[in-house]
Amino acid sequence: MPAFRADLGTLTLLALFATLLSFAPTGAQQEVHPELRGQVRVGEETLSEGTVILHLVSEASSGEIDSVTVSSDGSFVLPLPHVPDHASRQEIFFASVEYGGLLYFGPAVTEAFQLDSLYLIQAYDTASAPPDGADIPLSARNVFLEKIDAGWMATDVFELRNEGAYTLYSPDEGMVWSYPLPDSIADFQVGQADLAPDALRLEEGRLTVLSPIPPGDGFLMVRYRITEDDFVLPLPGKTDAVEILVREPAPPAEFFPLQLTTPVELEPGNTFRRYAATDLVDAEIRTEVAPEPWSMPAEWIGILLGLLLGAAGVAAYRLRAGKETPASGPEVPRAEREELLVSIAKLDEDFETHDNPSADQRDQYKAARDRLLSRLKRLS
Repeated sequence: MPAFRADLGTLTLLALFATLLSFAPTGAQQEVHPELRGQVRVGEETLSEGTVILHLVSEASSGEIDSVTVSSDGSFVLPLPHVPDHASRQEIFFASVEYGGLLYFGPAVTEAFQLDSLYLIQAYDTASAPPDGADIPLSARNVFLEKIDAGWMATDVFELRNEGAYTLYSPDEGMVWSYPLPDSIADFQVGQADLAPDALRLEEGRLTVLSPIPPGDGFLMVRYRITEDDFVLPLPGKTDAVEILVREPAPPAEFFPLQLTTPVELEPGNTFRRYAATDLVDAEIRTEVAPEPWSMPAEWIGILLGLLLGAAGVAAYRLRAGKETPASGPEVPRAEREELLVSIAKLDEDFETHDNPSADQRDQYKAARDRLLSRLKRLS
C-alpha cells in the first residue's frame, strides 16, 4: 500500500480544521447556567455574614426560590432557573437580605443583560426616629389638581430625601415621619410608593409613614379630595422645589407665593397650568380661585325683556294719546303707577332671595307679577 503524502499547504488546512472542531459544542445545544452575582454593602463597608434570598414574582405565583450565604467580602452567587426574558416571561427576579432587623432589597432583574453587572444590595445601620417623627426635607413636591363642582381632586407626590447615613425607624413600630395636608380633605387613598401600602396612613390630618426610611431619595404618592375651592397647602421644613399643576379647563386661580410658568402637556389632550417655586422653608401655599362672572338665568332674561317691551308699549301709547287728547283731559294717577312699580321691584327682590325656588313658589311669583303688570297697563 503506497504511503500517504501531503504537502505543507494540505497539512496546514488539516490543522486549522482540527482546531475549529475543538471549539465546536459536543451536543446539539450548549447548556446555559444563568447566575446572579452580587455583593451586600452596609454603608461604605461590605457585609461579612448573612443570607441573601432570591425572590421570583410572576403572574402565576410569587415567593422565595433560593438562598445563599454571603462570603466574607460580602459577595454572593445565586443560580437562576432560567435566563430572564421579560418579553417571553412576565417575571421579575430580585434578592433581599436582612440586616439590623430590617429587610433590604436589590433592584428588579427582568432582562439577560442585567446579569453582566454586579448586583448590589445596599443596607445601612439604623437610628431611632423621634416620637413625633423625623425632620426629613423634601427634594420635590408636585400636586396635580383637577377642578370638580365643589373643590378639587388632588394627586400629591412627595420626594423625600434622608440626608443622613442611617435608616430611620421606630422601635415600637410607630411614626417615622409625618406631614400636614390641607384641612378640608376627604376620600384619602394611597397611591404608588417606595414603601408598603399599609405603611402610609392619614392620622389627624397628617400623612404618616410607619415604615423605615433609608438614606437617599424616597417616593410616595397619595390622592384625596379637597372640599373647598380656596385652601391652604402647608409646607413645613425645607422644600427644594414645589409645583402645582392644574388640569385644564379650570377657572383662573392664584397659588401664592408660587409663580405661573410654562404650561405642560403630559399626554395628548391633557394640558396642565403650572405654578412653581424653589427653596422654600416653613412656607404655605394659599389658594384663591377667581369668582365666576355673574350671568342672568334664562327665565330672568325673558321676564326682563317682557318688562322692557311692556314699558316701551306704555310709553308709545302715552305719546300717541298725548297728541290726540286735549290738554284739559284727566292725567294718569302717577302716585298709583309709581306704587305699582315699587311693588313689582319688591316682588322681584323677594324672589331673588330664594336660592332654589320650588315650582309652586315660581308659579306664585309669576302670577303675582302678571297681576301687577296688568294693573300697570290699565293705568297707562
